[in-house]
Amino acid sequence: MDATRQGLLSRYHDAARKLVESPLCASCAAKAAPDPDCQAMNSLVKRQAAALLRLHAPRDGANVDEALLQRRLDDLASICMAKFYAYRFDRLPHHWRQIYTDTLILGTFQAVVQTLREGGGGGGGLEGVLDGVVGRLDRALITAGGAGVLGGAWIEKTLELLERLAGEEGDGDGDGDGDGDGDGEPGPAAEGARRCAGRGGFFPSHEPLGRPAVTEARLCPRHGGWSLDRFERYMNDGAAHPRPVVFTDLLDGWPALTTRPWKSPGYLLSRTFGGRRLVPVEVGRSYVDPGWGQEIIPFEQLLSRYVAAPPGAAPVGYLAQHDLFRQIPSLRSDVSVPDLCWASVPPHPTDRARDQAPLEAPQLNAWFGPARTITPLHTDGYHNLLAQVVGTKYVRLYPPWARGIRGRRPEHGVDMSNTSVLDLGLVQGWDAEDSETAAASGDELDAARRELEGVEYWECILGEGDTLLIPLGWWHYVRSLSVSFSVSFWWN
Repeated sequence: MDATRQGLLSRYHDAARKLVESPLCASCAAKAAPDPDCQAMNSLVKRQAAALLRLHAPRDGANVDEALLQRRLDDLASICMAKFYAYRFDRLPHHWRQIYTDTLILGTFQAVVQTLREGGGGGGGLEGVLDGVVGRLDRALITAGGAGVLGGAWIEKTLELLERLAGEEGDGDGDGDGDGDGDGEPGPAAEGARRCAGRGGFFPSHEPLGRPAVTEARLCPRHGGWSLDRFERYMNDGAAHPRPVVFTDLLDGWPALTTRPWKSPGYLLSRTFGGRRLVPVEVGRSYVDPGWGQEIIPFEQLLSRYVAAPPGAAPVGYLAQHDLFRQIPSLRSDVSVPDLCWASVPPHPTDRARDQAPLEAPQLNAWFGPARTITPLHTDGYHNLLAQVVGTKYVRLYPPWARGIRGRRPEHGVDMSNTSVLDLGLVQGWDAEDSETAAASGDELDAARRELEGVEYWECILGEGDTLLIPLGWWHYVRSLSVSFSVSFWWN
């Protein structure tokens, strides 16, 4: 315990000194005309770091206005966030991400260092500040990508030490035993686990809204035992473009399906610091619906507010297309990248202009939520292996050359052409029209149904352990039938 506590104290003091001594951010200094706002903000960050060091120095602490220091840090974070809103995300200058990350780290300095010095890390003191500290550090990872002088690696290690110390002090939410029984989470976390868990302590497998009827002739073929060589031959067959295929054995041996089961709410809470770790959640039926929104909330709230809620009792909440494994590396060890992701694969079958720059490694994303989470008909920029770890999903796919499937026009300056104007759930009658989906009239839906008549499509029900190949350019609609956790692997 003492070693962990001392390690955290040293870590925070070293971090503050590094910020004090760091030069002007490289991205700003490299410009012919550096951003004066960036320079001023960097100077303010350095001054707050120096003030924090003085605050905890034996002789200088009395000369620091602690309340003013905290207000300065809050102001710095607010100014950075205003810049986030002023730019489209992919055009935000890097230095604002850096300043935001460094500011949030400094914002946790006082809470951690004072608690460890005064209480030795024990009792209710540490537990009382953990939510705020973890929240700030996770916001730096999620919102700014962990950019900064200290960066994501510093944050990840600090969170690891905090979790270890919480476990050593008997907080109960710390490292966890990982057995998936959910008995170790006190308070709200335990309540969230109990509400989510069904028989055996796992998420319930029932499909409360039923499943779409499938046509036998349109089911994706199911295969197992394919070698990398056979897969490459299939993908690059010059006589025909690759079609969707379900592989039944690519996830064999994954701990997420066996010894470290993701279908256990208790296990997931133990890997998210007792449910404290923040995650981005999409709120609403579909990201193209009016009223759709996003929020960043603790993982425990995702479970209790959305996953455990009966259908219709609350808006649908979905952790969608999030690089969860970069944010929480302990979950990354529960899965393996399929060998097929290293195969040589063909370019876009109809439009080479849509080809993306080669990825150095497969890109992983997590998809987790209750029944009725929907990803509307869309295309990906890469070949995709969609691995089903928990629960069931329905997927319908149309080829890139299918008629009647048009992309949306730009919205708020964002290219939406990879998402179809068709609301497949309404067209097929799987979803009832309500106030949020009333834009489509009955005549429009009838016209869409006629246009899709005779169009090639494939469909499947993905169960636990299945992996769906979605070739580049294929339109696909994804619908969770039960509580569901999936991992997508994009590669080219």
